[in-house]
Amino acid sequence: MKSRILGTTSMVAAALLFTGSAAQGADKIKLGLGGYFKAYLVAGSQDDGAGQPGANLRSHKIAREGEIFFKGKTTLDNGITFGVDVQLEAETCGDQIDESFIYVQGGFGKIVIGADDPASDSMYMGTPQPIAGIGVATPDDVFSALGNAVATPASITSISGDSEKITYFTPRMSGFQLGISYTPENCEEARAPCTGTYAGFQATNSAGQQSEIIEVGANYIRKIGDVDIGLYAGIGKGDLELTAAGAEDQDQWGLGVELGVAGFTIGADYREDDQGTSAANTDRTDYSLGVSYAMGNWTLGAAYAHGEVEAGAGLGEDETDGYQVGMVYDLSPGIVLTGGFTYWDVEDNLNAVGIENSASEFIVGTLLSF
Repeated sequence: MKSRILGTTSMVAAALLFTGSAAQGADKIKLGLGGYFKAYLVAGSQDDGAGQPGANLRSHKIAREGEIFFKGKTTLDNGITFGVDVQLEAETCGDQIDESFIYVQGGFGKIVIGADDPASDSMYMGTPQPIAGIGVATPDDVFSALGNAVATPASITSISGDSEKITYFTPRMSGFQLGISYTPENCEEARAPCTGTYAGFQATNSAGQQSEIIEVGANYIRKIGDVDIGLYAGIGKGDLELTAAGAEDQDQWGLGVELGVAGFTIGADYREDDQGTSAANTDRTDYSLGVSYAMGNWTLGAAYAHGEVEAGAGLGEDETDGYQVGMVYDLSPGIVLTGGFTYWDVEDNLNAVGIENSASEFIVGTLLSF
């Protein structure tokens, strides 16, 4: 455990020492505004008989979500850039600040410190989103009841989420880049189940809590002839703080690929997660694939995603399948119109009526970025 800390901090220290020469002539950091806002009209249907997931639920919805970004940076005379990024939710919620971090960037690569996604997440490449801002592989929004152990199919390799961490990215060399993240405690802003205080040290004996998390991501981007190639791999490992019934160190890994040629983009990914459980036959598996075709301002696409969680020895598994077709139209820089259709098939290992569901969603909307 100590070797993980020393290994990560030594890389960061070496890079910061490299910035020590000539930190003069730089302007003070000034913040600028950015962000996005997306809004959708959604209509659909799902199993709504007595005791079924859709019972007494409305079949249409107006949905919206947005964030305001406060960003700033300055570059020293020696070429080293220091920057800050704070992302504010455009609504009152339990996590008012989504992500907030500072970074140092130069010829040595990039160091990020704060609440941000791990390298295994941010370097992901794989299945495209047919409907902008929605998707079926790690979807941003879901409007139907997906109540089994899978919930939604997941394509992202991430144990720590936005918990406070240090991440180092190498420079990209011959198309290849590597990133590594270290997260002491998997509890952003000291939220439950962590114990301790946000300002002070956190406890080392939270039952079932993953800590001392190392997550590594790598991708390779290259153009060979007329073909754009993107390859991705990610892995994560956590240490269980205190023994808890059915819990152990958590391990995740994932792979992804994107190929682009003649307006087509084809992407796929695969992910395994032992979920930090010690019982046999309780692992999670996810995979997805999709294709899109761009012609002028239009992009048409289709995607499929599958997630399954084993319920235990001899108990089968919960499964969720998602299918999506959609289009995106670039109306103007920073403005896209989008729409499409999503179908969800939810299965429970015990065929529980209150969990299994077949759901259809018709979606039309817009996404603004600024």
